Amino acid sequence: MPDRRRAQRRVPRTSAVGLPSEALETSDNQVPAESAAVAVELVSPSNPENDWVGKVRDYPLMGIPLYLLVDARQKTVTLFSRPDGTKYHRREDIEFGETLHIPEPFGFDLVTGDLLPY
Repeated sequence: MPDRRRAQRRVPRTSAVGLPSEALETSDNQVPAESAAVAVELVSPSNPENDWVGKVRDYPLMGIPLYLLVDARQKTVTLFSRPDGTKYHRREDIEFGETLHIPEPFGFDLVTGDLLPY
């Protein structure tokens, strides 16, 4: 079983993170990672393994329920969901130009037709 202490217990450095408004109503400079509703990452061209391996491993340990990964190199968007505290149990992959449903608490369709590769 993975060691939960390995993963940081505060919101990780990521391209974007979705937090409920009450998480921001603190005077503390750090927000607990389990407060995050989603982590969004634009895959780094210089270190894609960090996004595809390290964060896929660490984010479910941190209690982050959704991990949205945009890989402009491959022209793909991937949503990891349904974590159990050790790993994500669902992975949905689409190509740029397709639509991906983002589940609650957001509940919208992500249209990727305007995303550009690099």
